[in-house]
Amino acid sequence: MTIIVYITSVTFKKEMHNQQSHIETVLRAKQLPFELIDIAKDSSKKDEMRQKCGNDTAVAPQIFNDDVYIGNYTAFAQAVEEERILEFLKVA
Repeated sequence: MTIIVYITSVTFKKEMHNQQSHIETVLRAKQLPFELIDIAKDSSKKDEMRQKCGNDTAVAPQIFNDDVYIGNYTAFAQAVEEERILEFLKVA
């Protein structure tokens, strides 16, 4: 089990950068294995992310447990606030 987070290193939106950092911070705090995939470095990864999400307009960050789609940052943040992040990530 590895949490996979599609991110982008190229963004002019501070909010997106903060979201990506928040996800990484929470995953580190929970000591969960994770991998960051930067869609800005390889455009095929953006297409892969969108296909796996089932959404042709999805933007980073998007979260998966291996190949199982978990959700976007909004759903992640809500799970953190409700203290059910492990359930949300399908690791509990």
